[in-house]
Amino acid sequence: MPLESDATHRRAAPKLRITRTALLIPVLLFFAAFFFYPLLTMMARSVTDVPEGAGALSNFQWFFTEESNLRIFGRTLTTAARVTVFCVLVAYPMAYAMMRARGAWKLAILGVVLLPFWISTVVRNFAWVVILQDRGVLNYLLGLGGVPAISILGTKTAVTIGMAQVLLPFAVLPIYNAMQRIDPNLIRAALMLGARPTVAFLKVFLPLSAPGLIAGALLVFVLSLGFYLTPAMLGSAQDAMFAQIIFRQISELLAWGRSSAMATILLLTTIVILTVGSLLTRGMRNRSASQPE
Repeated sequence: MPLESDATHRRAAPKLRITRTALLIPVLLFFAAFFFYPLLTMMARSVTDVPEGAGALSNFQWFFTEESNLRIFGRTLTTAARVTVFCVLVAYPMAYAMMRARGAWKLAILGVVLLPFWISTVVRNFAWVVILQDRGVLNYLLGLGGVPAISILGTKTAVTIGMAQVLLPFAVLPIYNAMQRIDPNLIRAALMLGARPTVAFLKVFLPLSAPGLIAGALLVFVLSLGFYLTPAMLGSAQDAMFAQIIFRQISELLAWGRSSAMATILLLTTIVILTVGSLLTRGMRNRSASQPE
C-alpha cells in the first residue's frame, strides 16, 4: 500500500505543477499588457520618434547637450536626496518607538505612520497649501509668537516637506521590520559586558538595523524621482522637477520622442540605484551572518 500511494503521488505531482503554472498566466498577461508593453513602447519611441534625417539616438543627444535638462535632472536628484535624508531622520526614531511600544501605544504610532495612505494625495497637498501660504496657518501661529512671517509656499522647502510627509511610511516600515528581527539578547549581552547604552546602540543595534535603513532610504529616493503632483502644487515653475518637464514635453510640445527618452533615462537611473542599493544591502546582511556568534 505505501508503494501504491507513492506512485499515485508522483503521478499527481506534475498535474499540480501545471495547475500552479496555469494560475500565473493571468498575472503574467496582465503585466505584459499593462506594464511591459507600454514600457517597451516608450523605449522604442525614444529611438524611433526622431526628427527627419536625425539619428536614432538624437533624442538622447538632445537631452545631454541641453544644459537646462541636466540642471533639472540634477535638481531632481538633489531634491530626492534631501527628502530621503529628512524621511530617514524622522523615520528611524519613529520605528524605534514603535518597536519599544506595547499595546495601544504601538497601535497609535502605527496609525500615525499609516495615516497618509488613508488620505488622498491631492487633499494632503491642498492642506499644505493652506498651512504654508503667506496668510496660512503657519504664519498665523508665528504672528501670535511675535515671529516675522516667512514665505515657504513655492519654494524647495515646501516641496521637501510635502514629499516627505507622503513618503515617510515607506521609510518607517522597512526600518521597523529590520528592528523587529534583532535579537534583544544581543543588546543585553553588550550591556552585561560593560558597554554603555549609547555604545551598545551604536555598535550593535544600529549596524543590525542598517539593512532596513538602506531599504527605506532606497524606496523613498526612487519614489521621489518620479513625483509630479506635489512639486506642481507646492513648488514653482523655476524649480520644476523631472516628471513635470516630461509632462510638459508631451502636453505642450507633443514631443513624444524626447519625453520617451527622458523617461527612459529616469528608468535606467532608477534601475542603477536599486541595483547598487540591493548589492549593498545584501553585502551587509552576508557580513552580519558571517560574523561569529
